[in-house]
Amino acid sequence: YLLSSHSSSSSSSRSSSSIVSGRRAVDDAVTEIGYITDLEGDLATFERYLASPGSVLRRAGGDSDYGGRRLRLEFASEGIAFVFGGDCFDRGTGDLRLARALVDLKARHPDRVILLLGNRDVNKMRLAAELDEAYVAEGRQDSAFSAWWDPKAPTLAEYLSRNEAPDTQESRLRWMLKHTLGSPEAFEHRRHELALLRVGGGGPSTIAVSDQDVVDSFLASVRPGGEVSEYVRSAQIAVVLGGTLFVHGAAEERALGFVPSMQLPFRMNSADVVRSLPGTREGLPLHEWVDALNGFAAASFAEWLAEPRWREDGTRGGEALMAYQCRPAVAAMSVVVTSYVDGKNIPTPEALEQDFKEGLPKCSDPRSAVVADYLLRGGVRRVVVGHKPSGEAPAIFRGPGADGCGFEVISADTNYASESSADKRGASWCEVRIRLASGGGPGSQTRLRGSLADGAGSYDFELPALGGPRGRPSSGDALVGRQTSDGWWIRVLLEAGTSSNCGSEDEEPRYLLSRGRGRGAESRIVPLSSVVESFEGEKK
Repeated sequence: YLLSSHSSSSSSSRSSSSIVSGRRAVDDAVTEIGYITDLEGDLATFERYLASPGSVLRRAGGDSDYGGRRLRLEFASEGIAFVFGGDCFDRGTGDLRLARALVDLKARHPDRVILLLGNRDVNKMRLAAELDEAYVAEGRQDSAFSAWWDPKAPTLAEYLSRNEAPDTQESRLRWMLKHTLGSPEAFEHRRHELALLRVGGGGPSTIAVSDQDVVDSFLASVRPGGEVSEYVRSAQIAVVLGGTLFVHGAAEERALGFVPSMQLPFRMNSADVVRSLPGTREGLPLHEWVDALNGFAAASFAEWLAEPRWREDGTRGGEALMAYQCRPAVAAMSVVVTSYVDGKNIPTPEALEQDFKEGLPKCSDPRSAVVADYLLRGGVRRVVVGHKPSGEAPAIFRGPGADGCGFEVISADTNYASESSADKRGASWCEVRIRLASGGGPGSQTRLRGSLADGAGSYDFELPALGGPRGRPSSGDALVGRQTSDGWWIRVLLEAGTSSNCGSEDEEPRYLLSRGRGRGAESRIVPLSSVVESFEGEKK
């Protein structure tokens, strides 16, 4: 099957060619999938992607952006599906416009557009209860929901005392954004965007946006019809397309086949507690699991819409979905907040065994034979994710898979790609393209397109196809996704003439390599001959 989706129960009236309809086959006209992730309100990066030759999306024909106030999207061609990998909000000045554009595209092309849920999307659901006017008016600072998972985060009472701030919705929102939601600049980003959206003939600096205007905008976004509400309503946790599992975080071994209870509380929970709750499901095969996860998300969203504020027992609607996007609340049994990347690289086996956070391994293992076997039984040989920044290019792992015919993991969040630019992303962007095999058979192939930060080069190349007969030659670069004997990951093949230290197009191919260094990474651009030498006699 090409796709699993929570829409299966409501799609019987759709055309049999629908690609987002439970497990029906893809329309023969759909030949390729485009994917981009973790934009987090960064419209400048999205615009670079849209403007690039070959992007699957573009501005709608004749669309004016009205001074940057509107973005309407359309497909660049027929036969394309699009997946946005989640984390629509938080780090840029385009949260509202990006969410509106993606939701609008989904509404116009429900069978070709898939929006995934990221932690930065789901965690905004908290605002409805925690900024509720009546709740704030009670002034119970010591009982305010705090970042219990982060021992360094101040409580609300501590924050108010240190900043000599009054206990208001504004103060609580600023505290939440900085210390419990990981988005310290979001308040001022929203002020800037509201000014831009209101602007007449002048620039945003000429429009006064009050602190309360910002608060009201965040609250409006989580009400029915608001940007956060509509994004979460339109999105899902996972999808299987073209032999590929798309999730926000990782195909974590603990999470395979597991669907949490609707009674899962948003607090620290042991794995035993998580598994013991009524309604928990385990051991589901891949497609049934994906359908059940998406059903869980839809049910949690409906519960949140019905009861967004605090109940008398200290819980709120949608609590289980909020818990699912928090590692210690779900004992890392999640595909939303687990990750294949740390220090902008895929970690070594030693690091996987030694590096723990919140009592749980920091990273999921792309080498896991258990995961590869489970996915292969459902027809999947590829996992595409975002969530954790992988630096200025995607982090890629390629291995033989459970049957020797190939398996790959691609982590494509390029946040924090640049050390010198104010937005920490520079010129970087990344699109993952999956070309489907003809006739829906095995042999889908990945194409990676993008740009490195700070003008260091661009890339547009293919990896070898997956799932074809063992031993059959395949086009595509066979070095990317491998690790050299001295620990360097081969990240991307740069286009000829685009590297900052590459002269003419006649020079030998050059690659971006990187390896972890604490929480950061070091990188270098080297010619093919150096890569081959580093394998110490291995065949290229």
